Order: sequence, then C-alpha cells, then structure tokens
Amino acid sequence: MIIQTNRLLLRDLCENDASDVYALFSNKETMRYLDLPHPNIECSQQYVNEVLNKYQEDPRRCYEMAVILEDKRTFAGVVNLEVEHPYLKDARACLDYYFLPEHWNKGYATEASIALIKFAFETLEVNKIATGTLKCNIGSEAVMKKCGMSLEAELKQHAKFNGDWVNRVEYAILRCEYLKRIEE
Repeated sequence: MIIQTNRLLLRDLCENDASDVYALFSNKETMRYLDLPHPNIECSQQYVNEVLNKYQEDPRRCYEMAVILEDKRTFAGVVNLEVEHPYLKDARACLDYYFLPEHWNKGYATEASIALIKFAFETLEVNKIATGTLKCNIGSEAVMKKCGMSLEAELKQHAKFNGDWVNRVEYAILRCEYLKRIEE
C-alpha cells in the first residue's frame, strides 16, 4: 500500500527495510521515551517479518508504513495504525509514529500522521483513533494536537522515566470531529 503526501511517500514496509528499522529503533534519541529498542539487526529483521505477516491478515489491521522523503530514497521513520476489530465497521484504531532525530521539527510526523488518519477515517471508516505519550515528550504531544486530536486523559505517575514517576497523556480524534474539521 502507498500513500503520497506533498513531501512524503508512505509505503508498506518490505524485507529490505530491516537496516533502516534498526537505525530507527536503535537510536537513543528516538527511543528516549520508549522501552522497545532493537539491540541488533536480527531483531529488526524479525520485527519487519512480523509486520509483513500482519499485512496478510484478512481483514488487514496493521498499517505500519515506512515514511520516505520526497527524494524517494531517504527513510525518515515509520508511522503505524493498528485497527482493533477490523471486521467491524466503526472500529477503533491506535496511531504511533517514530522518526530519526534528523527529521524532527520539520512537520514530517504531523504530515504522515494526518495522511494515515485520513486513510483510516475515509477508507477504513474507523470511528476513533487514539494515541498517547509521556507528558514530558512535548514534541510528540504537539504532533497529536496538530493532527486535531483532543486530550482525553492524563494518567498520573504512569511510568518511570529517568528514575522519576511521570504522567502519560492520551489523545484521540473521532470520525465526526475529523469530518467537521475538513468541512471547515
């Protein structure tokens, strides 16, 4: 599957992406707020293979996509939409995004996320898309807001970060909110 935006190409991961996925998920800055680093290339290859297997599910529920810059060569990160109960109309989905630090603060995470949100609401007809992050990850929270998502919850002392208990924020957008937003 391919989704084109003004500056990005979103495409399904392929076997050849393991080295880029490893560069992403082994990057200390990218993984600063997460606990899922890939210790070696083999781990990343296994991860990519698992994603490729998920693509075969019918109905499909995994839309983990490589984000490629407009030059059609540069891997910037991944954006992922996981649909819960994809056989139901009006399903719920979860959105995630991970980018290499050299591609932060350029609007790529927002642009890729908005494209996947559009696909989810207009093609898959999901009812709700949710995501979350640690409250201290202000860059990720800013992406959520720019995508039109609203704060649904702040989970107090949800996780340990650098030895301290920190809060987690949960954001979401409903299809009716999305449709209203694009009509304006």
